[in-house]
Amino acid sequence: ENVAVVFNQGELADLAGKKWQGDASASCKIMSLNRRAKVPGGAGGRGMGGKKDKKKKKMGFAAKLAAEVEDDGSSPSSSGPFKLPEGCEVALFVSPGPREYIIIERICNEVGMGTLVILLNSRLDKMEKFASPAAEELFTEEFENIFHLAASPYQKVSPNCLVYHAFPNDWILARKPKVGAPKTIARQQSKFTEEECRVAYESLEIGDVEKGVENALENVANWFK
Repeated sequence: ENVAVVFNQGELADLAGKKWQGDASASCKIMSLNRRAKVPGGAGGRGMGGKKDKKKKKMGFAAKLAAEVEDDGSSPSSSGPFKLPEGCEVALFVSPGPREYIIIERICNEVGMGTLVILLNSRLDKMEKFASPAAEELFTEEFENIFHLAASPYQKVSPNCLVYHAFPNDWILARKPKVGAPKTIARQQSKFTEEECRVAYESLEIGDVEKGVENALENVANWFK
């Protein structure tokens, strides 16, 4: 199988396997990034002896996160770093977070252009900090946004607006009226900035009929307050 779907947790991978069983259209290798066995003694900085470490080497955010995530195979409970199957042509990583992006960055460097890597529900715009400048460049510049549908992140300047994009078509800013389908108010080749949303919304002209419907709905809503 040359397609792999990779979940963060083994439980989700197991659930997907059960739901997709027997579905010919879902033929793929189902995997998970979290394959490590539980360490005796639990969390809280305790080792095998049950005593807290008195001294710890200071580590930066990126180094600490990478040390927690990556598995070099030296632990008895480990099975080595996560790897895609041989000959994998397409890898879909589902809802990755900061920890998973460290592994995905390594995978991208290993497979190069030989494997198409797709991030589903990537939430990259919510990433406060990447593990390294190289990681930030990889995920923000080398990946192409192929589908996006969400409320405009700039609701203060473009209230009740949605942003839609389906590669290779334009990015669309649309206003969702109280009644009816969203109406496109701007479209362009690149993702909208706050200023572009503001300018597009301020140039919007709302018809008298639509204004009347919205005002009537607001009056009805006020009756129930």
